[in-house]
Amino acid sequence: MINVSINNSDEIFSSLDLARLKPKSSLYPKFWQNNDLNTIVSRKLMKIADEIINSMEIEVDIDDIIITGSIASYNWHDLSDIDLHILFDFKKIDENYDLVKKMLDQSRINWNKTHNITIDGKEVELYFQDTNEEHMSKGMWSLMREKWIKEPKVEEVDIDLSTTEKKAASISNSIDHVAELFKDSKFQEAYDYASKLKLKISRMRTTGLAKEGIYSPENLAFKILRNANLLNKLSSLKVQSYDKIMSVTLETKTKINFNKAWNTYLK
Repeated sequence: MINVSINNSDEIFSSLDLARLKPKSSLYPKFWQNNDLNTIVSRKLMKIADEIINSMEIEVDIDDIIITGSIASYNWHDLSDIDLHILFDFKKIDENYDLVKKMLDQSRINWNKTHNITIDGKEVELYFQDTNEEHMSKGMWSLMREKWIKEPKVEEVDIDLSTTEKKAASISNSIDHVAELFKDSKFQEAYDYASKLKLKISRMRTTGLAKEGIYSPENLAFKILRNANLLNKLSSLKVQSYDKIMSVTLETKTKINFNKAWNTYLK
């Protein structure tokens, strides 16, 4: 559980180097050699994926296992993790796509919470992806085919750091407000506002990706908040608020000695 504390949002940006969001001139050198994935890294990730598939008893054909995200592109940085995606057709499990996705999302969350596997200090983050789902990323490497599905390109981009910082600061202040509500024991208000804020953040990122791609201020603001652990804080506040709402404390009724009380009255 994440301890709830109220922080000045300005501190986020003093501890984060916004320049790390800018693309590099080469891929992460410890993972990529001559534009191919390091063999040790590849084998370890395949072993992790295989054990996940076997432990969950996923009895459908796996279409691919890929790594994607910043670690497979030129916009990697010191806080990049390894996005490990297992691809298959969700409807081969059940025709109810939404139910399958919800089940797999919960399994993914539980796995990521339970495990802390790192390769060269980069944490492995598990995702289940429907084969038919469009995935927006600058780079995607197939572990099964041992080749690029989408090879990243070096790009010259203009990053609007000012707008990015303003958007991240605004969301950060809102998260601080949720923390204040929780601290003041306004648990229903904290829960409702946290729910609304999570939806707002999701829509913000989706809109940014659709309009300007991964370097949009909205997506970069999301990454800043995630790297600062504020999204985890928001999720924790929502869960803790819900738990407080649903919890009940029963007061022990004071037992009255009626004989003693009556005798006292008669005196």
